[in-house]
Amino acid sequence: MALSRKITLVAAVVVVVVATYLIYVATTTKQTTTQEPTTEAKSEYQGIEAELRSGSVCEVIVDLGSVPYSATATKQIRFTNCTEQPIVLLDYEATCRCTWLTLPSAPIAPNTYADVELTFDSRGEFGSVGNYLSITTSDEQCEVAIWMSAEIE
Repeated sequence: MALSRKITLVAAVVVVVVATYLIYVATTTKQTTTQEPTTEAKSEYQGIEAELRSGSVCEVIVDLGSVPYSATATKQIRFTNCTEQPIVLLDYEATCRCTWLTLPSAPIAPNTYADVELTFDSRGEFGSVGNYLSITTSDEQCEVAIWMSAEIE
């Protein structure tokens, strides 16, 4: 009987932890949007701007600066589609699980932009950190490479 109670208690704790995590993710996830660039929007934008072009590599350098240990840092990257076809940011690969991207779900129409959020979790990291991320797009001739760096305090 005691073993059955322990299993029930462990299962209840797991359910609470998973539910708490899912609530946290649901409340902190931002909706990404696709919009037409305007002069006013570009002048107010505080993130990094990059252009998607067919037949080239879009390289983005993200320097997060000093990040406290066990903190999470984010940076916005605005991708403008400079091609004549819609581009979908399909998926990405990262060199470390401590860095991830929130990609837009909708295609980026020609001459419009979409914001991507880069998130870095410094838990378990020390000193100078550098990560590489590559985004797969719907245009095989349009490659995206992101170089992220941070200094963990």
